[in-house]
Amino acid sequence: MPDVVDSKQEPLPAPTILTMVVKQLDLGDTPEATLLGLAKEISMPNVDQTQVGNTVFLGHRGKGANKNKMFGRAFNVDTARNYIDNYVKYLKVLQQKGVTHYSVDIDGEALVPMAKAVGKKLRGTGVQARMFPFEDSSGYRVFFKLPETPKRGSVL
Repeated sequence: MPDVVDSKQEPLPAPTILTMVVKQLDLGDTPEATLLGLAKEISMPNVDQTQVGNTVFLGHRGKGANKNKMFGRAFNVDTARNYIDNYVKYLKVLQQKGVTHYSVDIDGEALVPMAKAVGKKLRGTGVQARMFPFEDSSGYRVFFKLPETPKRGSVL
């Protein structure tokens, strides 16, 4: 069972979240090597690190004509309900940073219900969200198209 820490009860710093997630996953490498790789990734010039609750989001922003597009990952130890809310808040942060397109990969099936719950929360906000399975059925890519200006009265 993965460690879960409710951010409303105990907010954690980003390094603690990343360490907890890496120790919970079997990434085929030692946790130390994976953390070193993450530290190097975070220090790259086009990487955006944002923490919302007990979720750390890492995003890689495009260059030139693609500067408003981002591909990212989420490292979460928060509760399921908070994770969904954290994702919606993160999309708002991205929108404020001028990001218009965001995508994330989901391995396996475990996070599909969360992705669908985020999609439900986004209804009526002007955000378009789509999820497509990988050809090898190993997971999904989720795409978000963020409006340049939020809809009046929306959560975004």
